[in-house]
Amino acid sequence: MMIKQSKTVGKEKQLKILGTAIRRPAPVSEAEAARGVHEELHLAVEVENPGDKPLHVWASRRAYDYDTTTHVLTLYLTEHTPELPPGIKMISNHPRTPKQVLVNAGSSATLDVPVPAVMRRRIPGQGFGMAFVEEPIVQIDRVDLHIQSAPEPIPSLGKENPVEHRKRLRAHGNVIRATITPTEKKEY
Repeated sequence: MMIKQSKTVGKEKQLKILGTAIRRPAPVSEAEAARGVHEELHLAVEVENPGDKPLHVWASRRAYDYDTTTHVLTLYLTEHTPELPPGIKMISNHPRTPKQVLVNAGSSATLDVPVPAVMRRRIPGQGFGMAFVEEPIVQIDRVDLHIQSAPEPIPSLGKENPVEHRKRLRAHGNVIRATITPTEKKEY
């Protein structure tokens, strides 16, 4: 298993990404498919807190990407995601407080991250000059993970406007990144 990690802040011991395993999706029923339900992959991401303070680790997928040429799946469990492509506007700016998993000092945890089994790509088309095509995620050779964590949980404040909420999410804790060769699991 290849793990390449980056980002260390000061002398603090940062969260470590130990590995990931992929569980292939169970097929959806015909009724679900008719309603537009897609299969999901599940990634079990194992993390470790080598420090002496508990960490609250983001466990909600904020964005993802898949490169069909290199077979790299990129997952963002952080508010620090790529900018939207040119010509795409966010029409509903309602950031949500992420699910967080407490990882005690000196211990590890496994994050269960559902990921759609297809990647929706923008292509030239009619109407607004674009259309979309769905590409299945069939082979994953590496997973590029971006995971945010902090010593304190990030609370949901209720009546906060979207700009303030997103700013607070971005400022919360640190982001680590690791590129990992995954293993495949039937169950976990």
